[in-house]
Amino acid sequence: MRTSTRLLVFGCVFGSALGCSSAGGGASAAAKARPAPLVVVSKVGSHDVAVESRAPIDLRPLEQVDVGSKVLGYIDAVLVDRGDRVKKGQLLALVRPSDLPDQLASARGTLAQTQSSLALAQANRDRAKQLAPSGVVSQQELQQAEAAVTSAEASATALQAQIGALGVRLGETRIASPADGVVSARRLDPGALVGPPGGGAIITIARVERLRVFFVANERDAMQIRVGKDAHVELDGLPGKSFLGRVVRMAPTFDPSTRTLEAEIQLENPAGELRPGMYGYGSIVLETHPGAAVLPASAIQITGEDRYVFVVAPGPEPKVTRRKVTTGVDTGTWLEITGGVRVGEDVVTAGADGLSDGAKVRVTRDVDPYSGQKLAAATEQQK
Repeated sequence: MRTSTRLLVFGCVFGSALGCSSAGGGASAAAKARPAPLVVVSKVGSHDVAVESRAPIDLRPLEQVDVGSKVLGYIDAVLVDRGDRVKKGQLLALVRPSDLPDQLASARGTLAQTQSSLALAQANRDRAKQLAPSGVVSQQELQQAEAAVTSAEASATALQAQIGALGVRLGETRIASPADGVVSARRLDPGALVGPPGGGAIITIARVERLRVFFVANERDAMQIRVGKDAHVELDGLPGKSFLGRVVRMAPTFDPSTRTLEAEIQLENPAGELRPGMYGYGSIVLETHPGAAVLPASAIQITGEDRYVFVVAPGPEPKVTRRKVTTGVDTGTWLEITGGVRVGEDVVTAGADGLSDGAKVRVTRDVDPYSGQKLAAATEQQK
């Protein structure tokens, strides 16, 4: 009875062992049949990499002038409005003066009286000159007659100058444009009092065929910025566009409160697409690294402060090698690689999650991990 029981137990254990062995063999076979992970691979590229200083900017007109009245009076008419293009010398507004016509009439009347007095003084002087040799007129009287003529002539000259000045001031009631440009603001309307002491600007004119960009650089970058350096500007209002310019001048001193230096960039604006006051970012090229190695940002794996990539070794069964790299310029979409890989090596750009050093992979090369475009087309867009 005991013997049969032992045989029964042994048979059960042996059968279970066979069953387990059979199950393990199936799992192993399934593991061997599992395909290697599919990864997207891209070659390490090479192109010139620009090292740039980047800062927020806004656009300002090349020139801007507030046009007012030098004459005290009331605006009769404003002949232009916001957005109108004007030429230098073009009539912009008319001002009705308060008392200039009366002053001019008074000055002309005084001049007529002075000219009459001058004629009388000249006649007295001539008469005195004729009588002086006979002793009828003394030498003192002759000198007094000549002094009267000189005084009357001076008064007449002063009055003529005053009339001329009043005429100029009357002419200034016709307000003309001091420069070519566009009316950026109309501040006053007909009926407003203008001129000294409390009058303000009637309109504002700005030159916008070329715009100024003021770039604020920190102390480190400012030491590499020079007049003539290439720059480009990207504006929030015009996404996807980049406008090229050059540094034309730099401030001679740093701002003591911010320790920054202001550089001026000028942008051509013949079509008027750019408008003063637009906001965006400017970049000034500090230096260029020719033929630098570059990789998409998706290829970089970060562990702590170290950065790694998976390099694919060529062969019938591709394997990856985890390799530490050093990086330089980071544009957000791709990075400059300064060490760790060589131009032309294959690097995993998508599917690196879960990979380990030495893992076998299946490779595809014609898919961008973000857009689905051909990698060649994506590379051209990055350049």
